[in-house]
Amino acid sequence: APPAAAAGGAGAGAAAQRAAHLGSSTMGMEGHIGLRMRAGLLLRAAGHARARSAGFATASAAMPSSGAAGSWGRGSTHGSAAIAAAVAAGGALVSSRSGGRHVRCAATASATPVAKGEPQLRFGAIADVQYADVDDQWNFRGTQMRAYRRALECLRRAVADWNSGPPLAFVANLGDIIDQQCESLGDSHRALELVLREFRGVTAMVHHLVGNHELYNFSRSECAKLIPNITPWYRSWVLSPHWRIVVLDAYELNTIERGGSEAVEEGLDYLSRYNPNDLRAPRGSVDCSTGLRGLESRYLPMGGGYKGEQLRWLRGELEAARRSRERVIVMTHLPIHPGSAAAGALTWNFEEAMGALRSAGPGVVAAVLSGHDHSGGYAFDEEVGTHYVTLPSPLHTSADDPRAHCVVEAYADRLEICGRGLVPSRTLPLLPLPDADAGAPLAQPRTHQDRDKGGAPRARL
Repeated sequence: APPAAAAGGAGAGAAAQRAAHLGSSTMGMEGHIGLRMRAGLLLRAAGHARARSAGFATASAAMPSSGAAGSWGRGSTHGSAAIAAAVAAGGALVSSRSGGRHVRCAATASATPVAKGEPQLRFGAIADVQYADVDDQWNFRGTQMRAYRRALECLRRAVADWNSGPPLAFVANLGDIIDQQCESLGDSHRALELVLREFRGVTAMVHHLVGNHELYNFSRSECAKLIPNITPWYRSWVLSPHWRIVVLDAYELNTIERGGSEAVEEGLDYLSRYNPNDLRAPRGSVDCSTGLRGLESRYLPMGGGYKGEQLRWLRGELEAARRSRERVIVMTHLPIHPGSAAAGALTWNFEEAMGALRSAGPGVVAAVLSGHDHSGGYAFDEEVGTHYVTLPSPLHTSADDPRAHCVVEAYADRLEICGRGLVPSRTLPLLPLPDADAGAPLAQPRTHQDRDKGGAPRARL
């Protein structure tokens, strides 16, 4: 390294000061991630080809482990002071195998300069349209007003926006196409046709995902016949040499499927281990959240889970993507990361799902997009660099701005979430891809047994 890069040199000091300034002015979790990457570039500019061993130790101590108590909290992030301290120590976020464990050595990610030009992939997304021909009303808990009829106008505006911009590879509907009240009113087929009529106006192909409200209104076989491109229930496809899209079925295990007696019985057997309430009572007649605390609030009938076969398939897809040097975007109705949604909206066995998503190592799974939590959310898995984005629902838009959709642009080094209305815009930096011929690191999924009342064991499906 040139003389200016010597330990304690002026170049390193200036870089640390600039990183500290960035840390004090950057807001939001994705902002902190971008800060780490920008700070890494500043350090390289100062001449640091590698961090000294003392720097790694200092930086590692400055940053709390992502498994520390409280780090799963919704919207949680590391403080800018800790980031600045790590940068001052000359750290770089690296992953290595040590005694069979996956270890983060320090706190600053390096990245290639921001790519210019056109994105490698562009697609549209929306979640929880949940249309019903009913008046505005409060949700079950009386905490959110829902504008059911306005949701159709939101979708109409989304279609117009998607069609008016640059061409899209596809549009993703992340589930809950109509509300359960349509079934109660005997209006499911008419309501579905109204929503599908709007989706048919999209010039790109629309991929639909299954959510709980599809299963309230229809059986699996009916969904497959009535809703185009909703099957196979979990699937993947490769777009260009760079990106693979993976769709998951978050309700492979459930308690609500119409006509799905075998699947429902399996789901009831599983859920009854963690939820002491009367799960067979008519829907809405019992508060099934009674007695549930913290992360165990996810064990609700409106939730669902993945079986082992689907998770094994997912691991295989991610390994294939890693070997082909593809990045992956995963789409599923239920949120997976506990920081990306309220506890009651999470996948039943989110720990196992996160373990599968981490299996290919850092940089492979760029993002997981989901819905279900109508308020939306965001979290970052620092261990492998995956962004978890939960899209808010059109049900909560205002009459002044009835929009809640986005366009996702994928570049070599980042994702751009171009939000409309309720959906915030985000710039999500990506970690470098691992070498194709290198084995995936041994990423150990963190468990949360201590957070579940009574130490509920992980699901084994």
